[in-house]
Amino acid sequence: MRAKLPFHGVVLSLVSGIALWLAFHRSVFFPLAWIALIPYLSFLLKKPSWKSVLIGHGVMVLAYMGGVLYWIPRVLVVYGNLSWMMALVAFLLMLLLLSLFLLPFSLLTRWAAGRSVSVALFCIPGFWLLTELCRNYFLLNGFPWALLGYSQYPYSWIIQVADLAGVYLVSVLVMAGNAAILGTFWLKSLRPLVLFTAVFLAANLYGAYRVNFWQPLSGPSLQVALVQPNIGLAEGMEHYAGKYFNTLAGYYEQAVDGGAQWVIFPEAPNPYLYEEDFYFTTFWQRQTAVHEAYLLFNTTLVERDPEVQYFNSAVLLNPQGKEAYRYHKTHLVPFGEYVPFANWLGVLFEPLVQEVGGFSPGQEISTGSISGTQFATLICYEGIFPELSRQGVRQGAEVLVNITNDSWYGRTAAPSQHLHMAAFRAIETRKPLVRIANSGYSVVIDYLGREGQKMGLFEEGMFIAEVAGNNYRSLYSYTGEWINIFIIGVTILLPLGGSLQGFGRQRSKK
Repeated sequence: MRAKLPFHGVVLSLVSGIALWLAFHRSVFFPLAWIALIPYLSFLLKKPSWKSVLIGHGVMVLAYMGGVLYWIPRVLVVYGNLSWMMALVAFLLMLLLLSLFLLPFSLLTRWAAGRSVSVALFCIPGFWLLTELCRNYFLLNGFPWALLGYSQYPYSWIIQVADLAGVYLVSVLVMAGNAAILGTFWLKSLRPLVLFTAVFLAANLYGAYRVNFWQPLSGPSLQVALVQPNIGLAEGMEHYAGKYFNTLAGYYEQAVDGGAQWVIFPEAPNPYLYEEDFYFTTFWQRQTAVHEAYLLFNTTLVERDPEVQYFNSAVLLNPQGKEAYRYHKTHLVPFGEYVPFANWLGVLFEPLVQEVGGFSPGQEISTGSISGTQFATLICYEGIFPELSRQGVRQGAEVLVNITNDSWYGRTAAPSQHLHMAAFRAIETRKPLVRIANSGYSVVIDYLGREGQKMGLFEEGMFIAEVAGNNYRSLYSYTGEWINIFIIGVTILLPLGGSLQGFGRQRSKK
């Protein structure tokens, strides 16, 4: 039997990886996440050799993350000027790195199973949580794309627990479901399923209360215009001149005529550097002074002291045409806006954003104010990092603004994935999130994660929405990751104490 285990493990690992990918691929498949890992977990609980664990783990991650991130090679070819061969090699290296950060889950589960299967089943959610936190905080400035909890975005009740411990708590619940179902059969006991059912019902009751009976005390409403201009990624100066001095100016005037107090442009390619380009700077200062409405827009800002640095920034002009707020993006995209370990990798790679050849990170999240309502800006990729929105809320933000450029992804699943991740920031902080994308999806998301009016992919236009901030503080905005760290700590210590007496009868050895 043991000679057949490696192949058997590969099959089980592949099935789990494909099921995880499908849970993200289409919203209708989200329930798959609750059972997707059962085949892989059953493989680990059979206590295979460590070599077999490594092989099975690699297969599972390759199918899971490779399927979810299938769009990356195209981005590297079309916008990174790499050949398909180089792009595929870079993609495989990325998957290998992700596999390494997910590896503690497999190793710890196998280790715990060697001590007690019942303990291993109980610890599985915490082991998975550890890898998700590692991906957020330690992987080349963080890459928490496709965390397991994000697959549950269509499940409006269960995702409400994110205001307690972030999207990670949703991941813990999903992994607990996988472990409980497997444990019921493996231990031949209903106790794992009964325990999970109690937790699952409690989470749903909490979510139902939030969705149907609770709302924070809202502040004054703002009329906010979201502009989606479809600015090209690699066009000539005539295209950009038309977009920035005609198209966007027309939408700004139209929005003000429609009653907008605040107009927001997305992150987009912009060859005109604010403050550096005299005509661009004075043009928009005059526009805001004439039409008397706030304007938030994306630009490159340059600082020359003590050395020249370029920042991917957001600037707010007030109704008098004066700058009222600026923010430098703090979480840059590796290989997109800067090259990690540039002294070694700079020969092979260069940033995909070519306006300046490489950005510097800002120091911290900062807030601005519109008619007394505080807001924090998240630029593109920053919308997938829970800690950044929490920082903004701690500084008084009542509304979150996410300006982004998802044109890179084309008509793939990536824009939808990016949107769903950003929506969790609204749930975690209980703040409305205004998302403005160059090519879609532009939408206002309320404090429950529900989408309002929305513009689709590669549509061009503008709409005005009513947005009201609030001063409510979620538990997660206060405690941060401490609840998650506690879960991980208990999970790692538990296997050292032996088996869980009475949790279930372990399957007899043959």
